[in-house]
Amino acid sequence: MRGLPPTLLQVGTQEVLLADTMRLADRLRAAGVPVQAEIWPGMWHAFTLGSPSLPVPESVQATRHIEDFARRYLGQQEH
Repeated sequence: MRGLPPTLLQVGTQEVLLADTMRLADRLRAAGVPVQAEIWPGMWHAFTLGSPSLPVPESVQATRHIEDFARRYLGQQEH
């Protein structure tokens, strides 16, 4: 995993892959990869996609976190 780019992981507490996601975060950190892991209470798999029939405020907020993360790290790349 060494050499991978900075990574943002977002996972809900209702996600079946929660433990796997946290293990991935640990492995990335151990390899020296900058990683930000967010655990979203009550959220399910792919919650950031939202729901067509019901607005999901956490989806909007998580998407903003993705945007901020990308801006932070893309701004550090050499051109």
